[in-house]
Amino acid sequence: MTGVPLTSLSLTHVQFHPNDLLGEALAYITLAPLAILVFYASIIVSRREVAAILFLVGQLSSEGLNAILKEYLQVSRPHAHLGTGYGMPSSHSQFMAFFAVQVILYTHYNIRLDHPLLKWLLYLPTVILALLVMYSRIHLGYHSIEQVLVGSSIGIAYSVFWFGLTEYVRSLGLIDWLISLPICQAIYLRDARAIDNIAKWEYEMWKSKVHQKQK
Repeated sequence: MTGVPLTSLSLTHVQFHPNDLLGEALAYITLAPLAILVFYASIIVSRREVAAILFLVGQLSSEGLNAILKEYLQVSRPHAHLGTGYGMPSSHSQFMAFFAVQVILYTHYNIRLDHPLLKWLLYLPTVILALLVMYSRIHLGYHSIEQVLVGSSIGIAYSVFWFGLTEYVRSLGLIDWLISLPICQAIYLRDARAIDNIAKWEYEMWKSKVHQKQK
C-alpha cells in the first residue's frame, strides 16, 4: 500500500477552539448519538426487548433517510474544513429528535408507573440532551441553524411516523407472532409492554425470590 494516502476514522473527531470551554463541553455532548447506540445494543443484548429492537431499526432507518436527503440536496456545511460530506439536514439533530420523540411517545402510551409525574423525570433530561446536541452542532460550526432546524423537524416527523407504524404492526398481532417463534423463544426475546408496570413487576419478582431463599 506504499504511496496510497491514508485517511482517518472521524467518528469521534470533533474540533473546537482551545480557549472555548463551552465548546469543549459541547464537543463531548455532541457525541451523545454514539452513547445512545451503545445503550440500544446493551438493552437488546441484556434484556432481549422487542421495543429496543424496534427503536434501533427506526433510528437506523432515519439515518438512512438522512443520508439520502443529503445526497439529494447536496448543501455544503457552513465551514468546509469541518467534517466531510453535506450538511443538510443535520444528521445529529435528526438522530436526537427521533430519539427524544420515540422516548416520549413510547413512555406516554406504553409505560405505566405508580405516579404519572415520574415520567417527566425521563422526558425532561431526554429533551434537554437533544436540544444541547442540536445547539452543539451550531456552536461548533458543523451546521447552520437552518440545517439543524430541518434535521430536527424531519427527525420529529419520522419518529411520529415510525411510532404509528410500529403500533399498527402490533395491532396486527405480528409482534406476538414474532416472539412465539422457536428461535425467538430460544433467545428469550420478549415484549415487556404486555406487563402493566414492568418496574414494579420486576421488583416484586426479585422480592419474592429473596424471600424464598431466606426460608
